[in-house]
Amino acid sequence: MRLPKSHVKVSLITSGAVLSAFIFGTIAYHVTSNTFADDGPTSSAVLDYHFVTIYDQGKKLTVKTNAVTVAEALARANIELSSTDIVEPSRTTLINDGNFHINIYRARPIIISDGVVKKRIETASYDPATIASDAGFSIYDGDEIVMVENTNFMEAGISTAYKIIRNGGETLTEEIRIPFEEEIVRDINLPIGQNVTEQIGEEGLQVKKYKISFVDGVEVKRELVSDEVVREPVKRIVREGAKGVANNSTSAGENEQISWEFLKSHGFSDVQTAGIMGNLMQEHRFNTTDAAGGLGIAQWTGGRRNNLLARENPYSIYTQLQFLMDELNTGYVSAKNSILASTSIESATRAFQNQFERCGICREETRIGYAYDIYNRYVK
Repeated sequence: MRLPKSHVKVSLITSGAVLSAFIFGTIAYHVTSNTFADDGPTSSAVLDYHFVTIYDQGKKLTVKTNAVTVAEALARANIELSSTDIVEPSRTTLINDGNFHINIYRARPIIISDGVVKKRIETASYDPATIASDAGFSIYDGDEIVMVENTNFMEAGISTAYKIIRNGGETLTEEIRIPFEEEIVRDINLPIGQNVTEQIGEEGLQVKKYKISFVDGVEVKRELVSDEVVREPVKRIVREGAKGVANNSTSAGENEQISWEFLKSHGFSDVQTAGIMGNLMQEHRFNTTDAAGGLGIAQWTGGRRNNLLARENPYSIYTQLQFLMDELNTGYVSAKNSILASTSIESATRAFQNQFERCGICREETRIGYAYDIYNRYVK
């Protein structure tokens, strides 16, 4: 939780200057201090690996790794972190670019005082309001946080100290970051291991304002007077390479999840996607194999089956989904338009059933039931 800088007056900009010197000094050092490492053997599948550059305390380390997350990459590079160190991007962030950068900001000891109360904390932040919050102090609107000289010889080695000056504020403004979601869209036109960021994720912002009641200078009550989301989060969308995926590399359960993501990424609403997938569940339970009734997830037969078999990796879920979409965009445009016009699970299911599948014995109610089951699994 971070307190808003706009509501806290910081008398000295020293901390900002320190941060600037820290950042730019680090960058300047990096130019002349390069290290390269490889966390694994050379592989012919070059795109499974990424080059990750790590900046840590004036040093730069570049590794070739197939680590999935930031935390995994740092662990493989034998870089130890404390719980108070800051890592950007976060430790759980997926590594999905060929050239990826990680910054580590190491925690340091800080002294901060509020009247007679003094606290020592370890923090990597250079924002006084955040430091105060991390120390457990409430900062009211109008309060000041000033940097002071640390003269206590018992606290040698702690070069940074802050003091909170209370100015009688009776309100408190709290800013809360809203994390963004990440959507992975598998793309059969991209080689495996290659990822493309379609849309950069952005955190949202929620602002809460409280009226504070005091007794003898001590907060006794906090009343919420406003709560507003001033900026909605923006989803991060990444296309993940899936070209040439082996025929048996995904299970029917995985195929269901992949199908949901694929259809949603192509503009179908939740109910429309569920309607299509209710049909696919009835057809072949999301299996991509050949059977007496037809080939793959939609049970293609005749010329349509032959057209699918002519494609590379015809038994791949990604190939079959792309083939389905290609049909909807060409010979079955009217079916696609009917699905896109559907506003209910029932109408979407019937549109795909009657205009795309064109089944003999359809078992329509079963298809609709499957569509509702799928909708309830994926729509929270």
